[in-house]
Amino acid sequence: MSERRNANGTAEETVPFPSVTWFERLAKCMREARSHHEKLGYVDCVVHFKVTDGGRGGAPWCVQVTFEEFEAIDVQEVSAPEGESPDFLLEASLATWQEMIESIAAGEGRPGLEHTLNRLSHMGTPMRVSSDDPLRRDKYFRYNQSFQTFVNASSSFRTIFPARG
Repeated sequence: MSERRNANGTAEETVPFPSVTWFERLAKCMREARSHHEKLGYVDCVVHFKVTDGGRGGAPWCVQVTFEEFEAIDVQEVSAPEGESPDFLLEASLATWQEMIESIAAGEGRPGLEHTLNRLSHMGTPMRVSSDDPLRRDKYFRYNQSFQTFVNASSSFRTIFPARG
């Protein structure tokens, strides 16, 4: 994480994506907005968020986030099949993640309709939801609004992306 100054001279936090730090920052935002998450309902699941080309040299990059009740209690980078078996995997290219995150920032915490998790994953492209167990996969749909709110918190800081070559 680093800091830069915006046009008003105020410090603005910048966080790189993809990174554990980015997801940890979302977890912190979730804790700080607990009352809002309580209204959405509890979330109990383990999710792998994967950027298919977000790692070094365009390799896949994946983070595991463990949600318990109204918080994201653990964030750690994983490389499949390491880590706890997720309830589901949500994966997309860096370009898709970047478009969604930029839409959230432009909408001040609300993505355009074409850039919601639900819309992006609906047909399995450009985002894909997968699981070894259909009942565990269903948790994505059951808790979708909480996941959207989790990702929408990225509007509270500036996300920087790797240069495309």
